Amino acid sequence: MKLHRVLKWIVRLPVLLMALVVLYEVVGLAVNHAASAQQTRDIVRTLRAGLSQVEIVDRYTETGNTAGTGNHVDMLSAVILRTESGWEEIIKVCQKYDGLDEWSFWVKSMEEVKAAREKYPGIYPFLEEMAVPGGAEDCWLLYMNTSAPFVNNIEGH
Repeated sequence: MKLHRVLKWIVRLPVLLMALVVLYEVVGLAVNHAASAQQTRDIVRTLRAGLSQVEIVDRYTETGNTAGTGNHVDMLSAVILRTESGWEEIIKVCQKYDGLDEWSFWVKSMEEVKAAREKYPGIYPFLEEMAVPGGAEDCWLLYMNTSAPFVNNIEGH
């Protein structure tokens, strides 16, 4: 009788452990996607609160390995905005996020972005999913790419 119970647990234990690993990954996926969406909402809220007469033209959120290098999960937020505020004022609003670093958090005019895309057509591929305005005057692209809460989730492999 005891041997029978031990054998049952020898079979059940690996199945239980695998179920826990799968559950951890699924929870990680859900948390990462929720955090990415929250990051984008927070950026939009900050822009609306800090800039006068701002129009959010479009926003984009992506969760996954956005760089294609290494095994990690990123949270990418991109926001196209139209405002009469200048670059300096936009930068002041972005100080909430510890400032811009020109790599993982930056703001560029849409004129500059369009010129870069003409020169390097594959750059900023997320713009293919966004409503890029025809007229780039007073339009800006804000880009933020941060690590996800579950940075080693299966989604990053």
